[in-house]
Order: sequence, then structure tokens, then C-alpha cells
Amino acid sequence: MASFASLPPKGLPPRPPDKGSFPLDHFRECSDVKAEYMECLKLNGMKAEACKKLSGSYLKCRMERKLMAEEELSRLGFHEVEAANKAPLPEASESDMHQRKKAGFIAGVPRR
Repeated sequence: MASFASLPPKGLPPRPPDKGSFPLDHFRECSDVKAEYMECLKLNGMKAEACKKLSGSYLKCRMERKLMAEEELSRLGFHEVEAANKAPLPEASESDMHQRKKAGFIAGVPRR
């Protein structure tokens, strides 16, 4: 008699990825850009945000060589606004912080 323990459970059928599959870079057309990106990751402690431009360059390379579907980079999470272009926030002086502590404040509530 067969045991039901050996049969896989019935569940939802597998679903393909949203963007579909794309071919591998067999001819290594974008390997130079990929190598730069990997080196950047190593130099920046595996923090992808520091290497975002290189990541975008790699995706552009793949799109130009028809290794993936053409897509706007903004739809892939690459936005024109860079962190470097943002104006730095003014730092509060010690006297300002002392006054806030003395008067009492709640984070997130605007000052009067």
C-alpha cells in the first residue's frame, strides 16, 4: 500500500516571473560593466546604493544588446534624483537643542 507522505502536496501552480525570463550573457557582452559593479560592491562593503549608477549601466548594456526587454530605468527603481543632489539639512546648534529639551518636544510634531 502506498503512503501519502511521499506525494507532494497540491498547491498553487508555479507562476512565471513578472518581467519574464531573459537570456544569459553567453558571449559576455556586458561582463566589463558587471565586473566594475562587483568591484564597487566589494569596495563599499556590499552596499548597493553606492553602486547604483553602475547597476543602471549594466541594465542599459543588457537592454542595448537585446538580453532583456527595453524598459525605462525609472520603472526599474532608478530615479534621476541622486542623494548627492539633495540639500543637506541644517544642523541644530547646542543652544537650540538645549532650548528644545528645556521646553519639551515630541519627535515628529512641528514646532510652534
